[in-house]
Amino acid sequence: MRSGVAEFNFSVGQEVITSFNKPEIHVLDGNLVDHDQLLTFQKYEIFQSKYDSEILKIHLQCAKLQFDMKVCYQVYPDIAGCVKWLEFSNYGRKDLRLNRMFFEVLNTCPGEFADSDFFKKQGIDRVTPFHNASGDDDIIQLHNDKLNEGMLLGNTAPGPLRYFMLYPCWGAGISIGYNMSGADFNKYISPGESFSTDKALSYVYAGDKDCPKTLNGFREMVRRQLPLCPDNGSVMYCTWLPFLKNINEELLLDLAERAAALGFGWFVVDDGWFTDNNWEVDADKFPNGLEPISEKVRSLGMKFGLWLNIGNDYGKIGSRPEDNALDFNGEPKPFGFGRKLTSRCMASNHRDVMSAKLLELAEKYDVDYYKLDFSNTCSPYGMMAYGCHSTEHAHHRNYSDSILEQYGSMMQLRNEVKDKFPDLVIDFSFETFGTEFPSIGALQFSELHHSSNMNTLKPEILRADRIRRTIYEYSRVLPDERILGSLICLQNENDLEHLLTPCAGTPLVAGDLRKITPENADVIGKLSACLNEIIEYGPMVDKVLLKGNGFDGYARFNKLGNGLVAVFGKTDGFTLNIPGLPEGKYELVNIISEESLAACSADELSNGIELKSSINGVLPLALKKL
Repeated sequence: MRSGVAEFNFSVGQEVITSFNKPEIHVLDGNLVDHDQLLTFQKYEIFQSKYDSEILKIHLQCAKLQFDMKVCYQVYPDIAGCVKWLEFSNYGRKDLRLNRMFFEVLNTCPGEFADSDFFKKQGIDRVTPFHNASGDDDIIQLHNDKLNEGMLLGNTAPGPLRYFMLYPCWGAGISIGYNMSGADFNKYISPGESFSTDKALSYVYAGDKDCPKTLNGFREMVRRQLPLCPDNGSVMYCTWLPFLKNINEELLLDLAERAAALGFGWFVVDDGWFTDNNWEVDADKFPNGLEPISEKVRSLGMKFGLWLNIGNDYGKIGSRPEDNALDFNGEPKPFGFGRKLTSRCMASNHRDVMSAKLLELAEKYDVDYYKLDFSNTCSPYGMMAYGCHSTEHAHHRNYSDSILEQYGSMMQLRNEVKDKFPDLVIDFSFETFGTEFPSIGALQFSELHHSSNMNTLKPEILRADRIRRTIYEYSRVLPDERILGSLICLQNENDLEHLLTPCAGTPLVAGDLRKITPENADVIGKLSACLNEIIEYGPMVDKVLLKGNGFDGYARFNKLGNGLVAVFGKTDGFTLNIPGLPEGKYELVNIISEESLAACSADELSNGIELKSSINGVLPLALKKL
C-alpha cells in the first residue's frame, strides 16, 4: 500500500478537488501533479447503523466554492470490508457542477501489484493490470496466488455510469467512480440542495479465489446495500411465453388455476392486456377488466404481478411529444428498428405520468409485483444512444446530466410507489436498466430483478445447460435470491431440469401449463413445495457451485442451514462438497422419491461425502438441518 495518495478526487466545474496527497511526477506525461488543497477539516462523527454497523463521517468544507462535504465509511463487525461514499451540500448562491469523480481511490492490493491477477465481470474474466472498466462491470477482483489472498471491489453506480480505472503505476492505482466518456457524469447542485454519491465496496479475504466462503461474504456485503424483499424464492410464473400478446380472460383464469396447483407463488400478466388508448384494458380480451384475474390469483394464494412499459410511448403512441428523449440531432430517439415507438425521457414529466399510472393500477388491481420494461436511458442491445439532449425537461438540464437524472427519476418513481404501497415489489427489468449483466446498481433499484429473457422455448437455439451456466455467472457474488435469471419454459419436455435451472436464482418460469402431464405436474409440485418450505425459514442466502466429472450443480441454503441441492449430468456417483454450513447434523433427501440418501455433519459435508446415487439428467435434493 502506498501512502500519501489521494483517496478521492473530483472536479467542481474546472476546479480539481482532492483529498490530501503527496505531490509526485506522473508517469503518463512526466509532469508534477500537485493540486491545491481546498478542503479544510471541520469535525467527525461516529454512529451506529443497520446490521450493528458503524458509520464514520468526516466533515470537510470548501470555502472557496462554498460547499460542505462528508467522507463516509461504513464497517460491519462480521464482514472484512468497508463501504464508502461522499455527501455534498451547497451553501453558496451559485449552482455547483460536480464532474470527473472518483469517490474511492485505492493504491493497495494483496501483496505486491506485480504478483496480483486482475479480474472483471465479477471475478470471471482475467484482464491486464492496466485497464478501465465501465458499463456492465460493477465488480472487480484482485487475487495473489503466492499469498493466496485477495480483494473484491464493487461500484454501485447504475448502468453505464459505473467506472473503474486500474493503473497501479499511477498514484490513483485503483479508482472507483463515475464514467467520464460516452456516459459522462455531471451533477448540478442548486443552492441549499444536497447530493450523495453511489458507493464503493471494498472486501478483503484470505483463501482461494473462488472459495464459497469468500464469495458468500461479499454477497452478504452487497445484500446489505439492497432494499428488503418480502419474498425470496417461490416460483414466479409469467404469461409471456409462448403466448406473447395472445392472452385473454379465459386463458389466464385457467393458467392461474394450474400455476396454483403446481405450488407457484407469483402469477404475472405480461404484455397484451392493454390497448394504445392510454393503457386501457383491452375489452375484447378482458370484457370484465383485469379484476377477475387479480381476484382469482389472490384467492388461490398467489401474488398478482403486472407488466407495464415505462420507457417509451407504447400504450399512448404519439402523445406528449414534449417528454420524448432527444438524440444529439435534437430528434426523438426511436425505440429499436422498424417500430413506430419513441423513447421517453424518464427525467421529464414522463416520470410523473408513469408514477400516477402505476399508483392507479396498484390501487385498482391490488398489484403485488410490477415488471417495468423497455429502455429509455440506454439499451442492453446497443441500439440506442445514451441519455437525452433536451434542454427543456423538468428533471435534467441538458445531455451532460441526463443519464444520472434519468436513473435518479427511476428511483424517485420507485419511492413514490413504495411510499403508498410499501409491500409492492418493484422490478426494473434489464431492458429498462439498459445493461445486459445484472449488477449491484440494478439490484438497489429492484427487490427482484428480471435480468434476462433466456428461455427454452426453442431448444435448438438455447438449452437449459447454457442458461444455467449464464445464471452461475450472473450470480457469482450477487445475491441469488434477487435475480430472476431466465424466462424458462415448462410445458412437459425436461420440466424438472427446466425448473431447477432458474432455482440457481429466484425461479422465473413461463410455458403453456396446459401441456404438462399429471406425472410432471406431481414432480413440479413436489419441488415447489420444497422451495416454499425452505423460504418459510428465510431466503437461501449462501451458495456453493458444484463441479465434477460429468456434472454441474449448486447448493443454496439459508442461515439455518436448510436448502436445495441440484446436480445435473450423467454419473453413477459423485462427491458432494458443501462448505460453509452452520454446525450440526444434516439429512439429504431426494425431493422426488422422498428417499433419504445421507445423514452427516456439517464438517463431513465440507470435507466431501460420497453419494452412490445414479444421475441421468438431474438429481434434486433437500438439505435439511436435523
